[in-house]
Amino acid sequence: MNEEPLQIYLNLIEELLNCPQGEEPKILQENEELINQEFIQIANQYADWLEQQQPEGNNAAFLRNIARTLTEYLNRKGNLDFGQKKFVSVKYTLN
Repeated sequence: MNEEPLQIYLNLIEELLNCPQGEEPKILQENEELINQEFIQIANQYADWLEQQQPEGNNAAFLRNIARTLTEYLNRKGNLDFGQKKFVSVKYTLN
């Protein structure tokens, strides 16, 4: 993977991990062009790393939850518009 896209994905992951609770759907919607299988793979790898670094923390589980929800979204993507509908499930899953 080119280092530039990797850094962009890592920046988005950090933004999600550090945002106020409930802001995740807005951040994801603002970065819709980054939501793809590659991002999900990086998010899961980052969650693995977090789990090793912070075994007592819950950031790894939080990130895996986002990745799982986005995987489900991508699997249904052909049936939904990329508007408010798509992040309803993300919002309720994350809260």
